[in-house]
Amino acid sequence: MIKRAYSLEDLSLLPESGVEAQKIRALLIAYGTKYDFCRFYVSESVILCETDGSFVLCEYTDDRDVNELAEFFTFHGFLEIFCSKKLGELLLRSLHCSFQKINLMRFYGKAVPNEDIENSPPLDDVYKILKTTFNIEYEPWYADMSHRIRHGVSGARVLGGSALIIQHNLNGEALLSQIATLPEQRRLGGASRLIKAVCAELYASDVYVLCEDKLLPFYGGLGFEKVSEKMVLAHSDR
Repeated sequence: MIKRAYSLEDLSLLPESGVEAQKIRALLIAYGTKYDFCRFYVSESVILCETDGSFVLCEYTDDRDVNELAEFFTFHGFLEIFCSKKLGELLLRSLHCSFQKINLMRFYGKAVPNEDIENSPPLDDVYKILKTTFNIEYEPWYADMSHRIRHGVSGARVLGGSALIIQHNLNGEALLSQIATLPEQRRLGGASRLIKAVCAELYASDVYVLCEDKLLPFYGGLGFEKVSEKMVLAHSDR
């Protein structure tokens, strides 16, 4: 049975490692279990986190009940589901949705520190760069990011006309996301220098990014190597 989790004790089986686990842990640290827009659920094999209809699924045993999960999503509804490739392929048999495979890449390259990097840039400046690449609304993005930063979960970095978000750095695993460069400064190496500088900052952690196939050459050139595949399931009405 899938039950709503209302306490840290309910989520004690959350694994210490893995991108799905750290995504959930980051939200747990930032918001706790008191907000209705950020909900946590536990089944006999999977921990789920929902934020405004988007789910992250983290398996903590291999004895998963896919039918139970499919029934939950059928009746509860969802916008997106982020999960392992194996679990995603199983859910696709029962859910009416589209899907996308995402590559999890780990940094093995040479990190290069840069003294010009801005470690605490104004979020308005960060947003101006990110919105040129990502379809993000200012108010919800700003509210979420400022809350995450205030709780020590996330961080923003800027170098010239490039910006990125450190989504989390927990238990020795860091995830970079929302990497963008102003249109007039693209193809000048700004994003590459920023990524290598942030990897130098995060030297004590394993640094990861999630990317589509078309970005594999870019990240491969920086020293990232593919370690696994994840899946994003999207409701067909989106």
